[in-house]
Amino acid sequence: MSKSTLEERISNSHYRQADEYERSSKQQMRALVPANPPRRILDVGCGTGLNALHLSKLGHTVIGIDLSPVAIGKFCDKGLEGHVVDIETDPLPFADGSFDMIYASEVIEHSVDTREFLIQLYRVLKPDGLLLLSTPNSAFWPYRLLACLGQTATECQHPGHVRFFSKRSLGRAVEDAGFQIDKFGARHMYLVLGRRVGDPVAALLQACSFRMEPRFATGDHFWQLSRFVSSASPFWADTFIIVAHRPQAVI
Repeated sequence: MSKSTLEERISNSHYRQADEYERSSKQQMRALVPANPPRRILDVGCGTGLNALHLSKLGHTVIGIDLSPVAIGKFCDKGLEGHVVDIETDPLPFADGSFDMIYASEVIEHSVDTREFLIQLYRVLKPDGLLLLSTPNSAFWPYRLLACLGQTATECQHPGHVRFFSKRSLGRAVEDAGFQIDKFGARHMYLVLGRRVGDPVAALLQACSFRMEPRFATGDHFWQLSRFVSSASPFWADTFIIVAHRPQAVI
């Protein structure tokens, strides 16, 4: 089975039963999208439209792509424009410089060819256009602890992940594709509690600013204490959130 076929099967299976999981990292990333002026935004790996609906309400025009026909069906049912596109196998079906912003929330880690993925995004982005991109930090401190116990990143993350990034490797990949990074932020996660520990004291945890977080890998949930920071720590960050732009051509 090819990687794309496996990824589509995983996505279709999930989206037949549910939409995307909301997470504080997604909320933090959406908050970085300027409200003005209205932009034409490409939502890469759009799922069923969780992020696109929020961005549309700000007045932006959002076009979504996803390899899951099930997701795109739900996306279009919400009145949004979506297209089934497997960026792994086909060029993006848009002209050069078509978009003011590319919004890629936790999708680069699903792409085998990271460089080609980013180059395609660069091509369809206007000069001075913005790239917002997020991905898990595979050097996050719990992963380091689990590695000491013999577990790999593939056992802890979404089953469709095929690339695993540190702050250094992600920054290098984005810059090598031609983007200029403006902000390298993150969701820093300082404490993580499993469901069995956290659920009995949920009220206390919520009073202390903990949030319940779903886990795609298991269908379960955990409790976490986190905040958004504008300068990511390679140790504390669980999700990197990059703001970058395509520089103007030098004449």
